[in-house]
Amino acid sequence: MVASQFILLLVVQTALILGLSRIMGFLFIRLRQPQVMGEMIAGIMLGPSLFGLLLPHLFKEVFPADSIQYLNALSQVGVIFFLFLVGLELDPKLMRNRGPAAVVISHASILTPFFMGTLLALFLYPRLFNAVPAMRFTSVALFLGAAMSITAFPVLARILTERNLQRTPIGAIAITCAAVDDVTAWCMLAFVIAVARVAGIGPGLMTAGKSIVYIALMFLVVRPFLKRLELMYERSNHLSQNLLAIILVLVLGSSIATELIGIHALFGAFMMGAIMPKGTAFVRTLTNKLEDYTVVLLLPIFFAYTGLRTEIGLLNDGSLWLYTGLIILAASMGKFGGSTVAARFCGLSWREASAIGVLMNTRGLMELVILNIGRDLGVITEAVFAMMVIMAIVTTALTTPMLQLVYPRAKAEGEEAAAREAAESRPFTVLIPVSRPASGGSLAKMASLLAPPPPLDAGRRIIALHLERLSDHDPYSLRMAEAPVQRSESLAPLMDVARELEIAVEPIAFVSRDVPSDIARFARLRAADLILMGFHKPVFGQAILGGTVHRVMTASDSDVAVFVDRDFESAKRILVPFLGGKHDRMALELAGRIARNAEASLTILHVVPPHRSESDAVLNARAAVDRTFADPTQPTPMNFQVIEDLSPVDAVIQAAREYDLVVIGVEEQWGMQSQLFGFRPERIAQQTETSLLIVRKYGGPGVGVGAGAHADLVAGHG
Repeated sequence: MVASQFILLLVVQTALILGLSRIMGFLFIRLRQPQVMGEMIAGIMLGPSLFGLLLPHLFKEVFPADSIQYLNALSQVGVIFFLFLVGLELDPKLMRNRGPAAVVISHASILTPFFMGTLLALFLYPRLFNAVPAMRFTSVALFLGAAMSITAFPVLARILTERNLQRTPIGAIAITCAAVDDVTAWCMLAFVIAVARVAGIGPGLMTAGKSIVYIALMFLVVRPFLKRLELMYERSNHLSQNLLAIILVLVLGSSIATELIGIHALFGAFMMGAIMPKGTAFVRTLTNKLEDYTVVLLLPIFFAYTGLRTEIGLLNDGSLWLYTGLIILAASMGKFGGSTVAARFCGLSWREASAIGVLMNTRGLMELVILNIGRDLGVITEAVFAMMVIMAIVTTALTTPMLQLVYPRAKAEGEEAAAREAAESRPFTVLIPVSRPASGGSLAKMASLLAPPPPLDAGRRIIALHLERLSDHDPYSLRMAEAPVQRSESLAPLMDVARELEIAVEPIAFVSRDVPSDIARFARLRAADLILMGFHKPVFGQAILGGTVHRVMTASDSDVAVFVDRDFESAKRILVPFLGGKHDRMALELAGRIARNAEASLTILHVVPPHRSESDAVLNARAAVDRTFADPTQPTPMNFQVIEDLSPVDAVIQAAREYDLVVIGVEEQWGMQSQLFGFRPERIAQQTETSLLIVRKYGGPGVGVGAGAHADLVAGHG
């Protein structure tokens, strides 16, 4: 095959790998699994275990044997820079001042699975390794122990962040133990590689001596040089191409050094990242430069390369699947059992200790890196490689559902919520989800009208909520584990207006994988009477009540109001279109609240067909309105107006021109029912020039559609 054909084939392979990895990553996010799980599965799917099994001839055309070496080269470059990024974001502060519990648990979470792995080697070695005399028992036992000791720090950090556990005692302990595990496991692996590569005590001592010299040079020479590079960056406030090239050469040089020493190139990349300055703009800029290219392009190629080497079909005997089960059991019990018992010994409850044990059993990408090293060294067979890959996938996939089982989100939040809601009488609570900071001010104004202070109302509580969406590459990023939960800049405009209006607002912010579901969940947790949202047109569709708004409306147990701000200043004249449905009745109630607080006039517009103004329907509507405003202690100026028109929508659009605010329910007659994609026009919402408050009473049409059932296809909320 000529060079041009190889290039074309490599381009086709890369496009196929990227496309499938993105699709599978998206699907696994919807399944509430880390994105890296989908990318790992995509790699397996492209290999002989699925693609080669279903379409063998096409598989050989797309991935011929002589082309795999090029994918290997790209994947190794990707893993080198990924390990550099892992070391770059491994902050030593995580491993300092965490108390004795983290020290005990971290050591137990390493030693127990290492012991289990070496013990399992006694059983597996004569059964799986006896056909390969070059695989010495010592190397096999040490490698199995090291492979079972790994914890995927990046994936664990992502899981903690998604569940907002990163600031809890459990999250702090887990992230500390994972950081210690990462450093210790790579040191153990370097030792195992040295043992596997050398023969005799003399070469082993030589490798150890070279390693000590290398580490000393890295700390005494390279690290001070890196600080000078940081000063160069600070002076120019710019990461130049020359500066980036110097750092990349240092990474590659460190990898070359450790490869020549005999402890693998990946250890050099990790070491280079570990000695970099931490928590500075220099490191953040460098990370942003490298992360997307490494994570989006090179790592999926590594997953595909791993998948091409994984032949699950080799496990063609019941005994081999039994050995696979033993590997999974030993790896899980070593990590889970050791961490759980140690955590319980340190005074944590069984539930909390089990949660830490589950988290520490996460392996993910880091396990695949180690397994590929073991196979390249000839320490494990192809069949054992497939078994260990299955173990990595199973233990990582089980982390999220097992964590939900032993430490459900309700458990983590329930006690706090119960304490807040202990009092039998509670104030009227408005929850304001804010995505766009610019919308916060108008939402604060509307909230002050909907929840007026005493004596106009029995009391009020206003909560401003900002949910930070996780970025695409957070499965590999450790920064979110220590990210602050309060993001005041997003809520600043709302809080500024609240101070001007002298209303108390409680600001809350956290990260979220699924914004609509978390809005509904948080409203339930804080017993919100009303969710007050702004609107943001979804990516697909035109409707105001589509996308996130639709999902919140259909998933929430609270009433929902969507405020469409069209230069809203005050509410002196309020219009409420009314046909008598439950959403219309809620619109009446909220409009009455606004009118009393703003001392506004209120017009109830009832639209009927021609010659029906004296019908029973009109009398019933008038009676419903009178009941709503029957409280003599809170009189509201109200005008009940009947209009005859064949088109209720046209009548409302025409009448709204004379008012400051229109409060309308999501009744079907108004064409205001929420839709996920929102392709049906909402003429009142789109053509009315007046500000609108669109309301949905809990229990209305569409309720019961699970928030998790739809993809989140919106650009934002509020």
